[in-house]
Formats: sequence, C-alpha cells, structure tokens
Amino acid sequence: MAEKLTKLNFAMWKAQVRAAIRGARLLGFIFGAAKAPDAEIVVKVADKEERRLNPEFEQWETSDQYVLSYLLSSLSKDILAQVSACETAAAVWRTIESIFSTQSRARAMNMHIALTTTKKGNSTVHEYFAKMKNLADDMTAAGRQLEDDEFVEYVITGLDE
Repeated sequence: MAEKLTKLNFAMWKAQVRAAIRGARLLGFIFGAAKAPDAEIVVKVADKEERRLNPEFEQWETSDQYVLSYLLSSLSKDILAQVSACETAAAVWRTIESIFSTQSRARAMNMHIALTTTKKGNSTVHEYFAKMKNLADDMTAAGRQLEDDEFVEYVITGLDE
C-alpha cells in the first residue's frame, strides 16, 4: 500500500486499493457480490440431524476478513475511527464511499470554479500553466479527470488578450 486514506486523497487511494483487490480476485467482497453463505448446515449422521459449521462460510469469512484487514490497514487513524464498528469488507467500503462521495463532488466543483475563474494576469506563461495543471490534478484527485481538450479550453479562457 503506497498511501493511507486521509481526508484529501480518496480518489488516488480508491484506485490503488481497487487494483490490489481486483488483482487478488476479491473485488466481490467490497461490492457485496460475494454473499456470505449460511454459517451452519444440517448434516444427517446416523439418522440424526446435526448442525455444523458450513465450510463454505468458513472460506467466505476467511477471504472477507483478509480484505477487511487490508482495507483497515490502508486507513489513517481519522478514517479508521469512522469505520471501526464495521465487521465486513463490504460494510467498510460502503461507509468510506458514503463519507467521501459528497466531499469528492464538492471538491471537484470547487476545482471547476477555480479553473473557470483563474486568469493569467501578471503571471508568466510557465507560472500560469503550472497553476492550471495543479488545479486539474487536484480535480483528478477529487475523482473527476479532465479530458485534454477540456483542460486546453480552461487554459485558453484564462489567457489575456
């Protein structure tokens, strides 16, 4: 894990975590597609029914707790405190998505406004372009990547005569 999740790096953290979990073929555990089987099964032993732990549940629980552990270890203390009551990987993922969805939209909107209103003014071309590139990178970090032509439009709009 390259970087722990903080209040400022959700989009980058999400990309890293999803790639790692996808690579381990465990993505269903964060999206809820890998449903837990029944914890117990009924087995007939000498004309008597007994309840036993379902081996499929044990396997599911092992995989889920592996993903849960990975997720928890990738969180900063502030974020960890907000998900500490979650018992499954899917519950942690849903909670994190919920926490950051509104924040990411607001941050992307703020970056959009900044890109729209930033003017070259007295800056050098290099300084102006660097500032616009940083704003575009911040928008990408907020979860909204600009297309090249969209970025060029923002840059051109902010130039003076």
